[in-house]
Amino acid sequence: MTTPLESDDRTNVTDPERPTARTSSQFGRIAARARTLNRFDLIAMAVPTVILAVMGWQKRWMTDDGLIFTRAVKQIVDGNGPVYNIGERTETSTSTLWQWVLALVDLVTPGDIAAIAVYLGLALSVGGFLIALNATRRLYRGLAVKRFLLPAGALVFVAIPSIWDFLTAGMETGLIIFWIAVSWSLLVRAWQIPAERVRLRRVLGTSVWYGLGPLVRPDLGLAMMVFLAALALLTRARWTRCIGMLAAAGALPAAYEIFRMGYYGLIFPMPALTKEAGESLWGRGWDYLTDYNRPYKLWIPLLLLAVVAALLLRVRRPGNRTWIVVAAPLTAAFVQTFYVIKVGGDFMHGRMWMPVLLMLLLPLLLTPFDKLATPVVAGIAVWAVICGSSWRSGIITTDSPLGNGQHQVWNERDFYTNETKTDNPVTVGPHIRTIEESYDVSRKALADGRRVLILDPNYARAYNLPVDFALPLRTDVDFPVGLVIGRLGVGGAVMPLDGIVADVWGLSNTIGAHIDQTNFAAAGHQKLLPPAWNFALYVDPAAWSQIPDNFLSAKDRERGVTMLQLVNAANHTMQCGDVKELVDSVTKPLTFGRFWDNLTGAYDRTKLRIPADPIAAEQKFCK
Repeated sequence: MTTPLESDDRTNVTDPERPTARTSSQFGRIAARARTLNRFDLIAMAVPTVILAVMGWQKRWMTDDGLIFTRAVKQIVDGNGPVYNIGERTETSTSTLWQWVLALVDLVTPGDIAAIAVYLGLALSVGGFLIALNATRRLYRGLAVKRFLLPAGALVFVAIPSIWDFLTAGMETGLIIFWIAVSWSLLVRAWQIPAERVRLRRVLGTSVWYGLGPLVRPDLGLAMMVFLAALALLTRARWTRCIGMLAAAGALPAAYEIFRMGYYGLIFPMPALTKEAGESLWGRGWDYLTDYNRPYKLWIPLLLLAVVAALLLRVRRPGNRTWIVVAAPLTAAFVQTFYVIKVGGDFMHGRMWMPVLLMLLLPLLLTPFDKLATPVVAGIAVWAVICGSSWRSGIITTDSPLGNGQHQVWNERDFYTNETKTDNPVTVGPHIRTIEESYDVSRKALADGRRVLILDPNYARAYNLPVDFALPLRTDVDFPVGLVIGRLGVGGAVMPLDGIVADVWGLSNTIGAHIDQTNFAAAGHQKLLPPAWNFALYVDPAAWSQIPDNFLSAKDRERGVTMLQLVNAANHTMQCGDVKELVDSVTKPLTFGRFWDNLTGAYDRTKLRIPADPIAAEQKFCK
């Protein structure tokens, strides 16, 4: 017997949620549709959404990477442009759109931008999840499925502790969830309308939304292309319309890319360069995948969901258009998985798998009640209860395979709650207290009018120096105070906007981003900049001879070099050839000529690599 699910003829299916009477406003139309919702559908959507909201609230926090965004936002709002340090045009925000959304919100909303980023991230996460659930519900109801809907896939998403962690964190994850959810909703809406009745205006508007993906996060460009292809197939777009869709989707990303190349002189954000995102690190990427599965035994619910899907397909055979809409997020998830594994994953446990998992679950966030499938869904619910209540990852989730005592992946939230000694470190205060000694030294230096470069206390202790160790700043740099630090976010919170944060991991440091890799333990921690470079950049040359040899590495001591030699070599290198042009690209005034030189040289500049050892760099570039 043929079921309604076997037909994709949308003209023969009445949309029970579309009001027959014309309403006076968009709000009126939304309200009218809401009144038609089945109460059991509301329960199926509300229960997992409430769980997600409650757990996200309980786990609210701000990570150091989130604080990187907030300093860039403050620079924008203060009129200094999208930079981290005044006078150095570097793009530290991987998510372009999140940075500018926060800047807009900060302009119109009083309060701490760090807390605003946390709560806005939670609102976008929860709101996006509800939109995704509703789109999946519309998919089944559009197929005339009358049975109750069960939150099968939704229970998987809301039960994983690492998901709760990244609903906030001050980063772009909430915006990612929201973009994916609305993208799914728009695709389902295009499916609900017969192909010949989909207006060009709707297609182009949807394409513009999909085009925001790379601005939310660059790797979402892969998902963007999958969603665009699905939209073209659903609307049976001719080649002329396909060109229009590509133009609509690419207009904003292309415009910003031109700005990025001309303003920053690179073809992608500096963190991508620092992390060598173009490399293939399959082994580390596989470790990152197993790192996510291990604590939560994710293979169990994913296998059960596959069984649910097979049982539903046994009696219900979707048509071609339905296959397209269902296959789109699944394909996007597999493409994103391939990318994450290829680039070697991330150092934050679970962060890059969050959007992948959501896309994978979208068609099965809700599933129809079925006498065979429902017991399997009950098994998923049991797993969800055990996972959410008992299974945790621990702080260190994967050690480095090099056996050098370093770590490859860790639970970022657990690390920072331990570091700050705060259950919910939402504002900058708990983070600043982790380097309070440097904070006090910098405030005293500002009060005394001393222009000095100080050290993160962790570095001071590592080099056997007092925490108040300081060196005078160059007279030709206009910074009242500077700080050398490895945690860029908290460093930015400590330093005034006109102070310098001398980054050692290459996330805001132009030289640091371009050096050869020195560290192979964790993504984003691959380029540890030797101290001589920051001293050459910021310390008064008259004081170079005062820099103690504490900063020499064991290798430097073996070959008998001094700090003065290293600093002089670093300084000389920055006056030579391609390295000089690199420094000029971010420090020289942004005239039209400089913008054009940055734009046309962005590709070669992005490929430039500098030996981390200043003496080797001098020999390479100052022949």
